[in-house]
Amino acid sequence: MRYLVAFVILVGGSAAGLFVYRHMTAEVPVVLPAPHLHVTAAGTPLQAGGWTNSPLLDLKAVKAGVAAGVDVEVRKQGVKFRNAPTQVLPPPGQVAANCTACVATGSGTVRLRLTDGAYHLQARLHSKQGVSPWVRWIGPIYVDSSPPVVTQVDSSSNPVPTRTYHSSTLQFGWQATDSGSGVAGYSYRLDSNPHGIPRAEVRSDSTTVTLNGLNTGAYYFHVRAIDRVGNWGSTSTFPVHVDVTPPGLAHVRFNRFQLDPQFDHLTVSFAVTRPAPSVRVGVYRQSDGSLVRMYTLSALRKDQQSSVSWDGKDARGNAAPPGSYEIFIRAIDRYGHSQLTGWRDFVLDYRRVLVSLGQQKLWAYDGNKLILTSLVTTGNRALPTPAGVYHIMAKLHPFTFHSPWPKSSPFYYAPSKVAYAMLFREGGYFIHDAPWRSAFGPGTNSQIGTPGSNYTGTHGCINVPPNVAQELFSWTNLGTVVQVVP
Repeated sequence: MRYLVAFVILVGGSAAGLFVYRHMTAEVPVVLPAPHLHVTAAGTPLQAGGWTNSPLLDLKAVKAGVAAGVDVEVRKQGVKFRNAPTQVLPPPGQVAANCTACVATGSGTVRLRLTDGAYHLQARLHSKQGVSPWVRWIGPIYVDSSPPVVTQVDSSSNPVPTRTYHSSTLQFGWQATDSGSGVAGYSYRLDSNPHGIPRAEVRSDSTTVTLNGLNTGAYYFHVRAIDRVGNWGSTSTFPVHVDVTPPGLAHVRFNRFQLDPQFDHLTVSFAVTRPAPSVRVGVYRQSDGSLVRMYTLSALRKDQQSSVSWDGKDARGNAAPPGSYEIFIRAIDRYGHSQLTGWRDFVLDYRRVLVSLGQQKLWAYDGNKLILTSLVTTGNRALPTPAGVYHIMAKLHPFTFHSPWPKSSPFYYAPSKVAYAMLFREGGYFIHDAPWRSAFGPGTNSQIGTPGSNYTGTHGCINVPPNVAQELFSWTNLGTVVQVVP
């Protein structure tokens, strides 16, 4: 048998190399046993027909007890094998001349550098004695190292990025492409950072999403895709501007917190911080939350001062029962955004103290029910008690009066202690007991002279007997009406 020297040119990866088979016959003898093939990607065994995102694969072709090199033929899917190696790993102890693409990672292992696409491969062993049969890998290999691309993001609810919208619900949609394994899902994020990046976690397999409950602000919707082999794509972003701030209230004032509808109205005044086509003011029973009266204002401008007065009646015109009440104000803008603000502990009370200057007498009523009556002493002609409708402003127990007049004044008095004092008018007008006084009723304020004696009246206050002062102090509330008539 004649021996030939065979020169075989092998191409692998991006470099070509020359490997010389010496002492082989023209027809290379098949004398080695067929190897077992193992393919791994990044150290993980590759399944037949599986995808990988690694362009570097390790092919191990071995047979127990056989020391040999490896011939590998890798072709694009659809291209037939030629039974001609595209990469060669020399046998142990030999080096392939000028074959920089032939990388040995271990005994019988060849590293394959592949671009994206589908491949099939086969391998055989070779040595000085000859070669083994070609053994084909059991299935195609799919390489996908290119991430998917989100090509377009838009919003059906907020289509113009430079425009401000007034809904707290945002809808987004997008399109994505992938040239390899296909899109497996998406991650998205809404924040105030124009350079934000969604977390590397799949949040949806749909190309649309609806987000609810947004507050006023400038937002950025970010989305990116992942393919079926784990490649995350870059982030695409869509900006939105949202204004859902409702009208607020400013300069809120209440004229009183206790109300006797026979004499007063409860008035609340306020302004809105933004235009409000509708403002509702409701009065509710505090005990059970039931609506008593509703007032509606329309077309309020920003900072326009407005007010509502409650007369103590329900919507049918009936007098509301005594008790505690709540006031709620809801301001609504033209987009339906609203803000509700409330206050409580407004007391509707029909208790009142009636004082007759002419009769020097006092009556205490709860509605139409007489609670007590008493003789009193009021101011004389020089320092009269003013007629009018007032309210209990303060209750003090005990209390010491100090003269606002100097000692040179005929109206001066020394510091005077009392047990119960109820301020009903600014300027120092009180209902109080007077331990220095033993007479009350008609004539006790008739004489002109220094107030303080039994018949010179008071400095304008209303003096009552000690037991009456104590009972009134316990019975009245802050805000209780004091009606002083001629």
